[in-house]
Amino acid sequence: MNKSPKIAIVVNCRLKSTRLPRKALLPINGVTLIERCLINCLAVPEADSVVLATSDLPQDDPLEMVTLGGKVKVVRGDPENLVARTIEAANLTKADIIFRVTGDNPAVSPEITSYLIQKHLTSGVDYTQAKTSSIGTAGNVIQVEALQRLFNQPKPLTQTEYLPFYFTNNPTLFTFQNVELPSEWVYPEWRLTIDEAKDLEMFEALYKGLNVTSRPLYFKELKEYLRKHPEIWKMNEHVQLKWRDDKQLVEEVNRATKLE
Repeated sequence: MNKSPKIAIVVNCRLKSTRLPRKALLPINGVTLIERCLINCLAVPEADSVVLATSDLPQDDPLEMVTLGGKVKVVRGDPENLVARTIEAANLTKADIIFRVTGDNPAVSPEITSYLIQKHLTSGVDYTQAKTSSIGTAGNVIQVEALQRLFNQPKPLTQTEYLPFYFTNNPTLFTFQNVELPSEWVYPEWRLTIDEAKDLEMFEALYKGLNVTSRPLYFKELKEYLRKHPEIWKMNEHVQLKWRDDKQLVEEVNRATKLE
């Protein structure tokens, strides 16, 4: 009988933000952004472990302490090569599959994460992502073997911050799927990630309004509240999403991530 694959959620996080300095350590209703993200990740039943992956630079030393009482493992590695750091996290946990999350997203959805993992497990592909979602609620599912193949290929990996592009831009090297989420999870007008001060203000209003302290915030609860209080999600709807709206950056990333 085949054993079930081991699954690790890997949260990539650094303290190098320029638009909102050291944002991962900023509080949202009394709990830091990165802790909010990790609390939600720990609520995913399919995950065998949760790992915070950061760099080995001194500026990221404070993140080594963020273990939520030992529930979260921490790996530190190459500051620029996110693929290498993610593989280190996989090796630490002996994972076969990684669910990759960025530490900018305090309200990454446990429900959507579970759904994407389940879809990935039945697909046989290297890489799975949501076709459409609220920015900040979903991550990506990746076979560790595919990550290793990416790491070992000869072209320099210069844009690993935008890791998904390496899988979607190279269809002859990697198999992937875009999963259609149930409509009750799809609100593309909502910006549920943190890059600027307005994003932080929006989340502060959301978590205070729901009186969420140190427990997970599920998308169902978040959705019901934001639908009743549209003035909250409108607080940051104007903030630019760089990897989507900056055409020069998009062209540069697409060019760098095409390996064939």
